[in-house]
Amino acid sequence: MSLLKRQIHFTSSLKNNLLVSFVLGLFLSMIILFLEPFNTNEYESDYRTTLLLGFGGIVCCIHLIQSMLENIWYKKMNKVWTIAYEIRSTLLFFLCSGTIIYLYNRLVVNNLNYSLGSHLWYYTHIVAAMVPILTPIMLYLRQTFGERITPSAPDTYIITGKNKNEHLELQQSALLYIQAEENYISIYFINTNKEVQSKTFRQTLSEVYEQVSFLQKCHRSYLVNINNIREVLGNSQSAKICFLHTENKIPLSKTYYKHIKNGMV
Repeated sequence: MSLLKRQIHFTSSLKNNLLVSFVLGLFLSMIILFLEPFNTNEYESDYRTTLLLGFGGIVCCIHLIQSMLENIWYKKMNKVWTIAYEIRSTLLFFLCSGTIIYLYNRLVVNNLNYSLGSHLWYYTHIVAAMVPILTPIMLYLRQTFGERITPSAPDTYIITGKNKNEHLELQQSALLYIQAEENYISIYFINTNKEVQSKTFRQTLSEVYEQVSFLQKCHRSYLVNINNIREVLGNSQSAKICFLHTENKIPLSKTYYKHIKNGMV
């Protein structure tokens, strides 16, 4: 079971999905046109080449549509794609493409009526024969043009501002406090060099709180990480918060004094 949960690459960009889908469709078309499997050489029609190329076109379209739907699931799963997901995706691809190709072959290419018996025969003889041929190249392309994103640690948070490129990813333990001033916030944190650093984003205190809800309000203009408080100086009338990693001090208002003090116990 651990093997099935192993994270692998996923083709997320539309450009790469178009490329993979096109190569798959072209590969199948070349097989049908030049190798002529399944008695294709006996097929005669004024539009023979065009109709036979249609099989590759179907595979291309099915893979592209499925990849777009997979992207929705991929983002929902925090951009984690496992071997189990890839197996399910492959089975679904052959199930859907096999059905559409059967209908195309039966109704369009050969101009015959639908038959459940012939449909099942098509799966067990034609689709089953194509699985070991198409699967390796499909998996190879998806892994080659895919991405593998290591998910953030459970205690990692992302703070974003309203302006472009205002993006900061921090571990919970590194965040000290956030100060608001008009329509901007200043984020104070411990960087990788163990130094106190700050970044200013165009954002409101209420909106940033939704992104880092573990913070506690200690003043109308401040949010504080209570785990990084060293001590509280003064009484409720004029209290100041001191931190473990810096000499910075921020105000603690009377309204939140008791709540912060109790949270430090």
